[in-house]
Amino acid sequence: MLAPALKRLAVHAAREEDLGAALALIQHESEKNRWIERTADFAKSAVADPEGEYRVCVAERDGEIVGLGAFGMVAGTVGTGMLYSILVAARSRRAGIGERLLFQIKAELVSAGARMIVAEIPGDPTVMRFRALLLSHGFIEEARIEDYYGDGMPQIISLFDM
Repeated sequence: MLAPALKRLAVHAAREEDLGAALALIQHESEKNRWIERTADFAKSAVADPEGEYRVCVAERDGEIVGLGAFGMVAGTVGTGMLYSILVAARSRRAGIGERLLFQIKAELVSAGARMIVAEIPGDPTVMRFRALLLSHGFIEEARIEDYYGDGMPQIISLFDM
């Protein structure tokens, strides 16, 4: 049985009318997480060109954007999707919203022909919730590039095979 908050949750492709709230969420989260700086550009691009390289879905509850996910197909590859980020508003965390976003992203990437999903994330404590979500849903750490983002900050490359 779904929690009442999830019953009222709708996850859909970001639309023009969602953009302001999505950008506000990204801005708020970027104050604590510098690794999502490109997510605002992904959101703008996804809304401007829904069939383009970048896609963004939003989680809306009671008319409020409470989360978003940025993803797309990797240009020049056959069947490789990329998961850039999943953000959930602080007051809405631990309610299954990140999971719902991840399920939507997987479904959309499969329908676009993805056979695998790649997530490249820094080994930084500010993104450990995102990494934990990925690991709990079948992503496997395939590679780690030490000092990629700077001294002591590795890049962790995780894969999910469809």
